[in-house]
Amino acid sequence: MLKHSLCGDPLPWLLEPENPAVRYWTLTDLLGRSADDLEVQAVRSAVAEQPLVRELFALQHPQGYWGDDETKPYTAQGAVAVLSLLHRLAVTPDQRTAAGCDSFLKFCQHASGGFSLTRTLRSGIFPCTTGEQLPFLVYFGFDDDPRVEAAFAFLVEDMATADALDCGRYQHRPCLWGAIAALNGLAMLPAQQRTPQSEQVVRRLANRLLDAEYDFAGEHKRWLTFGVPRTWDLLAALKALAAHGYARDARFAPLLQLVIDQQDEHGRWLCGSVSRTWPLERRNRPSKWVTLDALRVLMMAARG
Repeated sequence: MLKHSLCGDPLPWLLEPENPAVRYWTLTDLLGRSADDLEVQAVRSAVAEQPLVRELFALQHPQGYWGDDETKPYTAQGAVAVLSLLHRLAVTPDQRTAAGCDSFLKFCQHASGGFSLTRTLRSGIFPCTTGEQLPFLVYFGFDDDPRVEAAFAFLVEDMATADALDCGRYQHRPCLWGAIAALNGLAMLPAQQRTPQSEQVVRRLANRLLDAEYDFAGEHKRWLTFGVPRTWDLLAALKALAAHGYARDARFAPLLQLVIDQQDEHGRWLCGSVSRTWPLERRNRPSKWVTLDALRVLMMAARG
């Protein structure tokens, strides 16, 4: 399915040395290379030397946080933005990333276990502020930290409620963005924390995305514009669904075809939006990051 779906072969382009992070993920996620592969190790070393990686660590305070205020990790240059970016860039976990994660957890986690824009307010917790941060915490080695375990437990319990996706920011309708975020977080759920309840939550969230009445000519038009970084678009939804084994669902195929139709004659996808703070690519140009994720989804669909 992967080859038949592509108009060209983008792999040589993704493997170019100019972007070692994309090269690393291509080698490991698409080509199945192991961590002890010599080429993978060499690319990982190159990742650490990227100017942006050096800049991000240079901006880190000795106490481990980023930005002007340690108690506000959700600012544009705070811990959330930086740690998410370091994860994307395939930076090897070390003492600096551990200090950053520890600072984030100290100043964003509510007593319920959920991550909140305002640590002391239960009302400041959304699926997106818990689900979206769990992947970088697991990547940086915090999966067995009691605080992260509490965050997973909160996410499962919160998403099990009838009105879990009712969001005031989404006019109190079921929030599809929240479903994507929660699925991203639950994809990282350690095996020992998986329960019938967590599996039921995943099914309900997946069905919400697969059964949604999308209007790609109107309300959901922007879902066909793929950004870097990506959070709320069709490719993000399909990637989250595929991570939970829904790539072979009959409802998945027509949505995937919409993504396939966005590629150019070389099998590449465009970057439609970028971060204003640390842009990784230029808008309306072929995007290695978007293409990488599109191929990830296509590969998961091919594997079933």
